[in-house]
Amino acid sequence: MKLCYYSPEEITATKGDLIEFRRCHFFRMLTYYHYAVYTDDCEADQIQTNRPVGDRYTVGVNSPRLFFFTRIVEKTVRNLCNVHGCRVNNLEEAAEERGLRPFRPDVIVERAREFLREDRLMFYHVLTQNCEHFATKCRYGQAFSLQVSDCCPAPFTFVFRLCSAVRDVCYSQRRPEVYILGRTIDEVRQNEEHMIDI
Repeated sequence: MKLCYYSPEEITATKGDLIEFRRCHFFRMLTYYHYAVYTDDCEADQIQTNRPVGDRYTVGVNSPRLFFFTRIVEKTVRNLCNVHGCRVNNLEEAAEERGLRPFRPDVIVERAREFLREDRLMFYHVLTQNCEHFATKCRYGQAFSLQVSDCCPAPFTFVFRLCSAVRDVCYSQRRPEVYILGRTIDEVRQNEEHMIDI
């Protein structure tokens, strides 16, 4: 079965969907996919509700700086989409295999926006904390990446996860302002409630 990728004008998406953007590098020999959460509820939409999907917003991981740090950013579908196109891919089969169910669309968007509001640097690791991990964490509450699972055997993934966890702990003790993707939305809310009580 051939997978169809569309231009920003042709894609059909609803709030909370995961948008998969096809990327090709090295003379099309290497293909990978960038993921973002389709939000469809930005303030501009309240003013102009008939905007095409290409001009509506997604929340996702920005291109990493020096391969180590990144930010959560908001960009339009058109801004992220290139000549290779994009499509909706909620990774439902992979989520079902893991026993995961998606949150309600408004909850998915709120989870994505919570990370966006943090507006801090976060660690980036292509095997343990990439854009697909972020998108699936927002939609299902658990981060996973099929691209990593398909190309990297389980023992190697475990070693990389262990190294990444050690790096996160060591670096966060030196630079506490760096936001680690593993921090949950609940922890953010608990900290905010604690600050209000004080």
